[in-house]
Amino acid sequence: MEDQSANSSRGFLILSIAGLLTKVISVFYIPLLQRIIGLDGYGIYQNCYEVFLFVYAVTNLGTQPAIAKVVAELTALGKPNDAVRALKISRTLLSLVGAVLTIFLMLFAFPIGNMIGNPAASYGILMLAPSIFVTSLLSSYRGYFQGRNSMTAIAVSQVLEQVINIAISLACAYFLVHISVEYGSAGGTIGTSVGAFVACLYMVYVYGKKNFEEDSMYAQQNVKRVRTKHIIRKLIKYGLPITLSSGLQNFGSLVDMVNVNSRLAFAGFNLQQSHVLYGVLGRYKTLLSVPLIIVTALGTTVLPAVSAAMALKDKKEIRRKTSFAFRITLIITIPAAVGLSCLGQEVFELLYGTDQGFELMVMGSVVLVLMAVVQIQTIILQSMNKLYYVLGTFSIGIVAKIIANYILVGIPEINILGVVAGNFLWFAIPMILNKRALKKALRVKIPLFRSAVKPLFASAIMAGIIFMLKTPTSVILTLANGNTLLKAITTILIISIAGFVYLYSMMLIGGIKKNDIDSISPRIFNYLPRFLRKKLQK
Repeated sequence: MEDQSANSSRGFLILSIAGLLTKVISVFYIPLLQRIIGLDGYGIYQNCYEVFLFVYAVTNLGTQPAIAKVVAELTALGKPNDAVRALKISRTLLSLVGAVLTIFLMLFAFPIGNMIGNPAASYGILMLAPSIFVTSLLSSYRGYFQGRNSMTAIAVSQVLEQVINIAISLACAYFLVHISVEYGSAGGTIGTSVGAFVACLYMVYVYGKKNFEEDSMYAQQNVKRVRTKHIIRKLIKYGLPITLSSGLQNFGSLVDMVNVNSRLAFAGFNLQQSHVLYGVLGRYKTLLSVPLIIVTALGTTVLPAVSAAMALKDKKEIRRKTSFAFRITLIITIPAAVGLSCLGQEVFELLYGTDQGFELMVMGSVVLVLMAVVQIQTIILQSMNKLYYVLGTFSIGIVAKIIANYILVGIPEINILGVVAGNFLWFAIPMILNKRALKKALRVKIPLFRSAVKPLFASAIMAGIIFMLKTPTSVILTLANGNTLLKAITTILIISIAGFVYLYSMMLIGGIKKNDIDSISPRIFNYLPRFLRKKLQK
């Protein structure tokens, strides 16, 4: 179990670095895309992506963790060859489902565009359709590698996919926008399929190079094979509720998109104004997703570890992994939320060249913490086979979100800000319900509030420093007539100082200890300055 824990920690670090790299690339990609197709074009882009994400969720978001869970269990029980068979079976099933859904999207792209009240999004839906088939195959390989705690290949494939996606998408958007905004928006989606295809080829190459099939056959030659029907039943048992949960979550976003568009029209906004407001909402969502990538990486490594511990009935390891996951989640997301709230305007100006919509970040950054906690709760409950419970809590949250958005977005003075309130309810309700379920399942109280105290205290100190620095920098910028380059430099400088203040404060009050650093990677400790190492040793 110690080796598995070390592999899990290495995997978390590798995926975190890869995830942050892809998100940083993505954060700078969105402003470039907006400059090419305009904010109204980006609103169209967001609409077609909501449709894609729903279909993607049905074929990928549920299946990858399900495959990882089955592979982790079979590997833990000494049946690696059956784990390889789980990959092959899932690959066949997913390729069939992916092909059917790709054809469906291509045939009905324009009726779907009319149905969501945005015909201009139809071209983007058509361009995104092939990526469903490709990502279905890709998720089967990523699920296998995740179950085997082999995270490096996943990390490289993610970076590869994102870099190619962005390069192709920006080029296509640039050339096609000269025809029309709708074509430009569709061009911004073309790289999704190409990037996924290259990533899939890479995963197939690594799979063959690692000789998983030969090694697993040798390792399991004297162990009885699991029947194919049993593997399929396991994949369906784990995959169906996770798929339903992911699909429901994204279907809620899809319904919400139609809901928001119609309520903006009710509030008196025309179609182009609605596209602009939805584009502003897209900026908020993009920034909010950056810190979440570390939580996603954490969840990716926690799922196979908890699944393996469940298969071995090791409750002590389950509690240890669960406690660690929540502590790290709060240590990362609380300062990120506070920082985004304090520097919302400056970050928007740095990335997008305008502060339009920064109020969404100032008011809605708290949603980041709720999203992260719910994400980890969901992964742990799924690992413990509480699959349909998660589905139920998500359903309640989505219904509350849709009702809140219907009421608030329709008020002209609130408009798109109503989505933030809806998102708060969407995650606050499942968080409370999931906390109760985890306490009952683990038979131990999970001290979420106690784990949040030190990050909150350190974040408050960080916020004070931010406001102290903002006053003199605003004077300097006024004297420099709001020089854009100087604005960017001062914003990056404030973010860097704020990050250091938070880290140092956490070390001083014992919020981050040497064991926490070692659990991620012992090498990190050696790279820290000597005065920080001394604080950690105390």
